[in-house]
Amino acid sequence: MDNKNYTWDLDSLLNGKTLDELYSEWVNSENEVYSIYPNFYKTKENFEHWLDVNEKNEIISNHLMNYISNNLQEDLVNPKWLGYVQKIRLFSNEMSVKMSGYLNLVLEHKKEIQEYLKDPKLSEHVRDFELQFKHEKHVLDPKIEEALSKASAADGAVDQIFSTLTDSDIKFKDALNSKNEPIKLKTIGDIHNYLKNEDRTLRKNVWINFHSAYDQYANTLSQTLYYNYLKLNTNAKIHNFEDYVSASAYSDEIDVSFITTLYEQVQKFKDIHTKYRNALDNLLKKQLNIEKVEPWDRSVDLCQKQINVTIEQTQEIVLEALRPLGEEYCSQIKRAFDERWISWLPKENKMSGAYSIGGVKGLSKFFINMNFDGTMNSVETVAHELGHSMNSYYSVKNQKVNPETCIFYAEIASITTETLLTLYLLNKYKNDKTIVNMYIKLLMDNFFACTTRQIEFSNFEFEANKMVNNGISFNAESCKQLYVDMLKKYENISPEAEEKFKLEPYKHYLSTILRIPHFYSGNFYVYKYAIGQICGLIVANKIFNGDTKMKDDFIKFLSSGSSLSPLDTIKLLGIDLTTSQPYEQVINIINELLEKF
Repeated sequence: MDNKNYTWDLDSLLNGKTLDELYSEWVNSENEVYSIYPNFYKTKENFEHWLDVNEKNEIISNHLMNYISNNLQEDLVNPKWLGYVQKIRLFSNEMSVKMSGYLNLVLEHKKEIQEYLKDPKLSEHVRDFELQFKHEKHVLDPKIEEALSKASAADGAVDQIFSTLTDSDIKFKDALNSKNEPIKLKTIGDIHNYLKNEDRTLRKNVWINFHSAYDQYANTLSQTLYYNYLKLNTNAKIHNFEDYVSASAYSDEIDVSFITTLYEQVQKFKDIHTKYRNALDNLLKKQLNIEKVEPWDRSVDLCQKQINVTIEQTQEIVLEALRPLGEEYCSQIKRAFDERWISWLPKENKMSGAYSIGGVKGLSKFFINMNFDGTMNSVETVAHELGHSMNSYYSVKNQKVNPETCIFYAEIASITTETLLTLYLLNKYKNDKTIVNMYIKLLMDNFFACTTRQIEFSNFEFEANKMVNNGISFNAESCKQLYVDMLKKYENISPEAEEKFKLEPYKHYLSTILRIPHFYSGNFYVYKYAIGQICGLIVANKIFNGDTKMKDDFIKFLSSGSSLSPLDTIKLLGIDLTTSQPYEQVINIINELLEKF
């Protein structure tokens, strides 16, 4: 395959225009929205025109924003893309200020709007406006809302500063191997690869240098986080919410009690987590011929014959693994490969990790950015992100008004595909114990990373937010101690292990908690990974075992967009997260898999 095919074809987002032409089209569209805004509620014709113009504006915006942001993620320090981002943010803020009284107008003219919405052809808009009507007690006087909009010019600054600091400015020291040779660590991908290396000295030094790099910025990161929470809580309280967490829960149509119940349920995973960790350590001791397993040992593959794959082989594996999802599903995956939806390769100043784009209304390609390294982890990443992209495909196809998926359940689509891949590989190599162990490890690592670990992070954020609200000292050291508390709560770490965090080389580890990007995004988010993992494991296990009803339900789920409440969307899968049943189901599935480990 030509190297060009390893890059994405973003030009399709321009719709045959230059970037400047698309930008001008967007500005004109924004101005048209504003020109209609003062009178949108006065007649049914005005209201319908308002909806049409807004829809066109959203589609233009999605093309423009995705083109610019995707290019920026390819080169985070490129002045051209940074300049466009800043220009767009400035203009958007001006428009937000001008239209800051929108929700007030909606609430003031609620009766007229409700009457307009009785028209069957507007039925898809009903849910959107019902959600807006819900905000009545949280909407302030128009002048206050306008002032707050003016003050929001720097919204997103914390996230951007964190991203620039961690992806560009933080550099990792060279790591010495057992021959005392320096090994360069340029990217997060390098870190992950070398932590799998057979050279234990190298693994240890990579682990130390990785955590040390963040630890030296712990004070900066903790203060950045503090002021982020302070800003978010101030804004939430101004709008009559108890705090930032309550405001986030409200937007997800849940009570905070649902989140705390989730924390309680995931604590039940302690036993299976310990069971897995002990089994893994025993295997690693034998494989590595060591007496004690250290943190830098646990990323080593349980297959001594390293499986490396090409991009082309990855495509074949993923297509085969996802065949149980049906012909249409797989045809769209092939289209993603053939039409260059994916930016595959890592490079300097490119964002770490991977994502599938949001803002998909009006799009026909659902782009993916990643850092392919030729390992099975990268194959897993492809399957995961394609899950998101296929969710976008089905929701855009079936939902004219609400195709965007809600973060609350978005990970279900991706974890289902990721888990189907793992189950496919487990079955394919079922007679090879070494490979079976490798893929069970992959599944277990993912499961506990998304449940136990993400809930640790979420519960940390929950309690950190309380600290800020209650005026409790918030600094690098208090953050580290809070993280220890979470580790004890969900992993039941021993007093001996707790003491180690005061000593070299372990003392740098606790700053890990301050490098979680979602903490800086302005969204109380990470507990939703657990929702994705729990539901995704149940769904994938059933589909893999031939449950055609679940396959059909899964496609309905993918097609629903945000047309239902988050919990009702998940119920399309036959899963009720307010009961203990799904948590017990996954414990049983995990225990069955561990019997083969």
